[in-house]
Amino acid sequence: MLVPAKGVKYLPRTWCALNPNARDLGKLGANIDYACTFADCTPLGCGSTCNGMDTAGNASYAFNAYYQVQNQKDEACDFQGLALPTEKDPSTATCNFTIQIQAGAALHGRSAGAAAVVLLALLQLLALW
Repeated sequence: MLVPAKGVKYLPRTWCALNPNARDLGKLGANIDYACTFADCTPLGCGSTCNGMDTAGNASYAFNAYYQVQNQKDEACDFQGLALPTEKDPSTATCNFTIQIQAGAALHGRSAGAAAVVLLALLQLLALW
């Protein structure tokens, strides 16, 4: 059984999914291509965990992957009116729609610690002169 890492902070539980009222589905392919150019859509590939979903599932996965990489910015979940943010998890039994880890949340303490080490090293060098 997988255990989540301690101290990891995620963005809010919000996903981006295909708008069920979308009208111009002729733009769907180009928008999925765009999303997958900038996000990891590998799980949609043949033999992968999200393979076998219907068109709505594939579009939602691609749109959500892009939305998460863009840190859930509102404008990252539109796709020419084809997508909407949702608080309902679109994951299935075999396909997990991920939520992005907060940018930099895990690095702040380490960055400060590294800076302190460098500062101490410089002070020691100055003391030797």
